[in-house]
Amino acid sequence: MVDLIIVAATRFYREGLALALKDVDGFEVIAALARTEEVEPDLAAHNHGVVLLDVADLPDGPSAVISLRTRNPGLQVIALGLSQLEYDIVAYAETGTAGYLTRDHSISELVRTIESVANGELRCSPRAAAALSRRVAELSAELQPSSHARLLSRREAEVAVLLEQGLSNQEISRQLCIALATVKNHVHNILDKLGLRGRAAAAAWVRQQHLDHSALIRSTLHQALPSGNRSHP
Repeated sequence: MVDLIIVAATRFYREGLALALKDVDGFEVIAALARTEEVEPDLAAHNHGVVLLDVADLPDGPSAVISLRTRNPGLQVIALGLSQLEYDIVAYAETGTAGYLTRDHSISELVRTIESVANGELRCSPRAAAALSRRVAELSAELQPSSHARLLSRREAEVAVLLEQGLSNQEISRQLCIALATVKNHVHNILDKLGLRGRAAAAAWVRQQHLDHSALIRSTLHQALPSGNRSHP
């Protein structure tokens, strides 16, 4: 049984949805509310709770979704009345919205979307799917090491991360158990390969890559190993 909570500012809209869905097998409308603030934790503490949220007239729909899911982490939210603009689709996706329906979708499409969401699946239009795919690609590109990162050796990568942590050459020498002169040589090579001037610039570069020590080391090791010896997680 899928428990439904309908949230819409317009009364006849939320009551109309409740009437349309109350006789659908496997659904139970447990509340029809005017505002997300009215969704109380005890009301939302149902195993397959799904909120149908009318976002068409909300001044800041994504914020409403975030607030609702923060108070009730187990709820799945389906946005109703969403525009087909890519910006809006991505904005709701980033809040964890589980389903998207525009004003042009039918009740039968709503039923199928609810069933998909309740099963942990995403049902959306090809336009929405394309927008989400592009956003995932953008995020992936932001998190990938730059081509410069792949130029660093394993030891240089370790030194670069320690530079970002604010360690002096002497501290790096002690932590990595290498000679101070060797550390200075690594720092010189890092700056030369990355085309940077100074330790602060190197530290900023590491932060811009959004990389931690293990991720940077994995990247450099992967590039160094022959293709036949590379392991995949």
